[in-house]
Amino acid sequence: MCNCQNLKAQDIKMKWVVILIPGLGDDASKLQLVTRHWPQKYNIETILYLMPWMGNSESFEQKLNRLIKKIDTLHENGYTISLLGTSAGGSCAINAYCKRREKIAKVINVCGRLRKGKNVFPSLDIAAKNSPSFKESVLLCEENLKSLNDQDRKKILTIRSYFDEIVPVSFIPIDGAHNIRIFSVEHILSISLAMTLYSKNIIDFILQNP
Repeated sequence: MCNCQNLKAQDIKMKWVVILIPGLGDDASKLQLVTRHWPQKYNIETILYLMPWMGNSESFEQKLNRLIKKIDTLHENGYTISLLGTSAGGSCAINAYCKRREKIAKVINVCGRLRKGKNVFPSLDIAAKNSPSFKESVLLCEENLKSLNDQDRKKILTIRSYFDEIVPVSFIPIDGAHNIRIFSVEHILSISLAMTLYSKNIIDFILQNP
């Protein structure tokens, strides 16, 4: 479990916002549903950011740059910003963090592949066969992870299950980050549990002193 400080909403004096980045399906409805109570209960506003991952001619760099502009705008307006990516959104969150690490308080990767890896199933080529942007994101993320120092890594939380048929679980944790494993198997189920039953790990991490 994440050893983080549990703060109540009334204790928070800052403007908190979490940018939510869904996976390949760009399924915003589920993320909206499970975080709908965050503003009132935790004083955490949420903003959905859709890539989109598939059916779009934009390169990953173009999509990432739009997210960077949103981060810059929120920072200029005094928000304490965190990024939360589920599945494919995890690598995107890390890539945005590496571009604006001085403006990002926390990053959460929920069951997202962060490395290409070798001799694993599914391979990145198979996983990204319908989304070149996802492949670009993972490859860039693998390189960007090398640039993170010890302090950078402490601002990252990764969540993984015991088995994931879509994302090899060994490609989710980051050395030096807060890495937790929830009691679950299967990709979609694990994301759902991480965002509901185990959501205290995420909330406590976000509200921990930046």
